[in-house]
Amino acid sequence: MLVVDDDPRTLRFVRDALTQAGYAPVATGDAGEIQQLIEARHPWLVLLDLMLPGADGIELMETVPGLADLPVIFISAYGRDETIAKALEKGAVDYLVKPFSATELTARIQAALRKRAGPETFVLGGLAVDYDERRVTVDDRPVRLAATEVGVLRLLTPNAGRVPTYESLIRQLGNGPDSGDPDRVRTFVKQLRRKLGDDPARPSYVLNERGVGYRVPKPEE
Repeated sequence: MLVVDDDPRTLRFVRDALTQAGYAPVATGDAGEIQQLIEARHPWLVLLDLMLPGADGIELMETVPGLADLPVIFISAYGRDETIAKALEKGAVDYLVKPFSATELTARIQAALRKRAGPETFVLGGLAVDYDERRVTVDDRPVRLAATEVGVLRLLTPNAGRVPTYESLIRQLGNGPDSGDPDRVRTFVKQLRRKLGDDPARPSYVLNERGVGYRVPKPEE
């Protein structure tokens, strides 16, 4: 978990609460470190103060690339309805008003992570993805996938119909010295399609939106 707040007391409280709940918090009070920490630590979720020195949290969501790919929960002393509504409209998954308890904090985080994970099982035609068991089948036949190929499905299936860009997929799958190479994502998708028996000329499961990215169709399509 990445925690961004310029108040040392809040940072200590949140860090201790998350540690006790079994998470590994990374804390900073500097908005300029957010992108670097996201790239280095790959957090599951970001707790972001609404007002930081010289930076507005809502603006950061729009300007820091890594925040676009992660669930963001705002933490703030400002509890006005219009402020909360604006934060949620801009893509935040939740909004916590200070002071809050450790119990409320961890409950909101768990809810956000469940929402991001999507349903326990995704079904599209003959394809079934069981998130809890990390099991993928096609027409009830188990399919053995590499971790990166499972990663592609985990990014695409919970938001079926949406089109993550090549750049977004690179950031979220990225690791190692060649993580910024778009050909790596294309290679992962090619391997995934082959194992799923998906015809690259007329794919059913992983579709290419030319010049944008990849998507999995909604089950009703």
